[in-house]
Amino acid sequence: MPKQLPIVAIIGRPNVGKSSLFNRIAAEARLSSSHPKQVAVVNDQPGVTRDRNYADVNWNNTAFTIVDTGGIDVDPDDPLIDNVQMQVDQALEEAALILFVVDVRTGVMPHDAIVADKLRTSGKDIILVINKADSRNLEMQTAEFYALGLDEPILTSCVQNIGIHQLLDDVITRLPETEEAEEDATAPIKISIVGRPNVGKSSLLNSLLGEERMIVDNRPGTTRDAVNMSFIYQNIPFELVDTAGMRRKSSINNELESETVRRAIQSIRQSDIAALVLDVTQTVAQQDKTIAAFIARQGKASVLVLNKWDLIEKDNTTHTEYMTRLAAEVPQLDYVPKIFVSAVTGQRVTNILDVALEVYREYCTRIPTPALNDLLFELRTQHPPPRVKGTRPALKYITQVETRPPTFLIFGRNTHRIRQPYTAYLINNIRDTFGFHGTPIRVFYRRN
Repeated sequence: MPKQLPIVAIIGRPNVGKSSLFNRIAAEARLSSSHPKQVAVVNDQPGVTRDRNYADVNWNNTAFTIVDTGGIDVDPDDPLIDNVQMQVDQALEEAALILFVVDVRTGVMPHDAIVADKLRTSGKDIILVINKADSRNLEMQTAEFYALGLDEPILTSCVQNIGIHQLLDDVITRLPETEEAEEDATAPIKISIVGRPNVGKSSLLNSLLGEERMIVDNRPGTTRDAVNMSFIYQNIPFELVDTAGMRRKSSINNELESETVRRAIQSIRQSDIAALVLDVTQTVAQQDKTIAAFIARQGKASVLVLNKWDLIEKDNTTHTEYMTRLAAEVPQLDYVPKIFVSAVTGQRVTNILDVALEVYREYCTRIPTPALNDLLFELRTQHPPPRVKGTRPALKYITQVETRPPTFLIFGRNTHRIRQPYTAYLINNIRDTFGFHGTPIRVFYRRN
């Protein structure tokens, strides 16, 4: 039986252009020419969309299902609104990614802030879409939307087809994998070598393999394709993937480089472990953080390779000072092992494989349910979830439902009121108790 495609839900208050966006995406990324170009009714009257509309689409060889929902109305006067809200809640429950649509012409409305709060409690990945940006003047009126506390927004105009391709590019980088290969003890451990251009990825791979397998050049962008190389290390099969350097979207100025970035993203999705390479002679850039966040969103284990360490003048405090600075610049990588190497001299390069093997074992680890519930009892006793609107969530039971990455499901009452800081508290203590170094941990909740 084919696996269900990941679902992308379009959410927002009434009349912000959700159905127009749904139709535009369905037209731009439809699976076949027979797919209707307009599948949702569009009307200026709020509340036209009552049921969820679904369309299977494909963008750059990534398939997903787009869902149009009724508008979230927090002060309804329509007797049908309860059913609409139920449809929205169901879409939220099943969605892997949410497109939160707002209207640039009206600015931030009180309902927008309430909807944003509701969406954040879902724990789902959210893309803020500022719609109806039909002119340059309207594009300049977006600053107030940062007050919603979400990531960098994407501006769109469904009428003029502005920003739709950028939105689709962003969507497919955030989606989970749709196919999981059956576990095979003989399958190689796949490691993607990723990072910005010119940090020494190809030199590092050459050093690992002990031969000049990749072209090495000091000009960014030498590697255009993702190249897979298989070998055996300590009787364990590995497969290395060297990828093109990943640059910010604003730096991608030609179709060839855009294609190499797409292939690099695909290589991360297909790998077990992503080795993120940084150049220690350079400051950590925003793109480094973006790549790290992408790796984590994909649920991939990772190691941080700090290359060109031989070029740094050192004393007794150099290592500690660098680690302190790195922790401040990229706190999201605090659980990831750091390896200082020199691809040119070969210093500690094989440590990458040793550490990757340790990380992979933890990536595949399953914790017994009794041990998890002992920890949950201790954590909720020491620090119970804080009250939200006068109600304290009650955590009853935890179990691990997946490996690769380790994924945990917690049952309880009012779990929809649990905020992200408390989830981070649980994840940090799970990691402290059971390890999982180098791998993201996912925690989901279910009300009972």
